[in-house]
Amino acid sequence: MDHKVRARGFTLIELLVVIAIIAVLIALLLPAVQQAREAARRSQCANNLHQLVTAMHNYESTYTCFPPGSIGPMVGDNNFAAPWADPSVGGCCPWGHFGWPAMILPQIDGTNVYNIIDFTVPAYVYSIIENGAQRGPAGDPKNKLAATSMPPVFVCPSSPRAQPANQNKDYGINGGTGTCCPERAQTGMNGIGFVNSSVRMGHIIDGTSNTLMFAELTHTTKHSWLDANKGSNPFFWVHHPSEGYVDATAQDIPDTVSDNNRAAESHHVGGVQAIFSDGHLRFISDNIDVNTYIRLFSRNGNEVVGDF
Repeated sequence: MDHKVRARGFTLIELLVVIAIIAVLIALLLPAVQQAREAARRSQCANNLHQLVTAMHNYESTYTCFPPGSIGPMVGDNNFAAPWADPSVGGCCPWGHFGWPAMILPQIDGTNVYNIIDFTVPAYVYSIIENGAQRGPAGDPKNKLAATSMPPVFVCPSSPRAQPANQNKDYGINGGTGTCCPERAQTGMNGIGFVNSSVRMGHIIDGTSNTLMFAELTHTTKHSWLDANKGSNPFFWVHHPSEGYVDATAQDIPDTVSDNNRAAESHHVGGVQAIFSDGHLRFISDNIDVNTYIRLFSRNGNEVVGDF
């Protein structure tokens, strides 16, 4: 007699057990995947900083000084004339100066963008959200195309994009130890860049390995009077909130958010990536000693930095 063998399927309990095991494995694997992705993003961010500092060195080799932190007409310290004066605060502050990214475009294969910038009129920015109010678009439309053509080297992939996504960078130049403010005065500035600066390699008397060149400045941070998550670090636009600058005043250690904050800021856990004037990269912990942190921003203070 033939006996048909009946195939045995999975019971409901067995299926539920398998599904539970798969869910546990996914839960265990997901953090590892996220860590791997963040490690790749952090590596790309570090590579961006290396490209930026190389561009600065190449600029210095060509012009015998580093590019200005920002550039534009001024009458003197804290004195600007229309149309280069901020209409909301008077002649004390610039309105549409060009930040350091514009200067180094030819050194990062951005000559095509550099060539369409008109430096005889103010820069352009699509959006400025300042203390909750919209002040943009601002500047001269002649520079709109350049302002909206930011190369990817200025973007840290760990930083979520605020709108407009293609017009805000994630890095800032060393503006010094906190004397206000590098975008509007030259006297007493001890960083690598400030308005119409011409700092040379030889001016970094504290040592290029002890002096920051760039640090992360995610565009989603609350930077000075500019609101968080609204795009606070335009490609090359500069006015009184010191876009594109980081400094080291005591309250401005990484990840602080005071109203007049010009701190380094990143979306990496535990600190920020920074690159020094000699080209070496360091991850600066949020827990760094404040006095040590401040010394990293001075190019000519004769301080001893020490280990950190």
